[in-house]
Amino acid sequence: LSHLGPEPLSSDFNAEYLIARAKGRSMPIKSLLMDGRIVVGVGNIYANEALFMAGIRPDRMAGKISPVRYERLVTCVKQVLHKAIAEGGTTLKDFVGGDGKPGYFKQELQVYGRAGEPCLKCQSTLREIRQAQRSTVFCGRCQR
Repeated sequence: LSHLGPEPLSSDFNAEYLIARAKGRSMPIKSLLMDGRIVVGVGNIYANEALFMAGIRPDRMAGKISPVRYERLVTCVKQVLHKAIAEGGTTLKDFVGGDGKPGYFKQELQVYGRAGEPCLKCQSTLREIRQAQRSTVFCGRCQR
């Protein structure tokens, strides 16, 4: 476990930590967020949602993001995860939690699974790209 990054809801996952890990990297920010050696537990859905909430394009190079934007991103990752936990997770097909109930966070999704639909903030059409064989949905107007 020593090679894994911190839990995203812990105090060890903060802007200073993320800035240090991103420094000089040319990998996309979404890939950085999903790298378990950087931070554990931020999956594809939650990375899409946190980046949208933070207003950061998922394909933006991690080393080119300002400290202020990293502060916002860390806050958004934590908010998205807290909200998802409160809703019981994200049921997309037939997943159920340990209590046998589906997760209801799907109703809260702002971008994931909504490619081609209007952005809920600006009404621009949400775009989809593939990153590391994963679906990435974002708003070209709201996310820079």
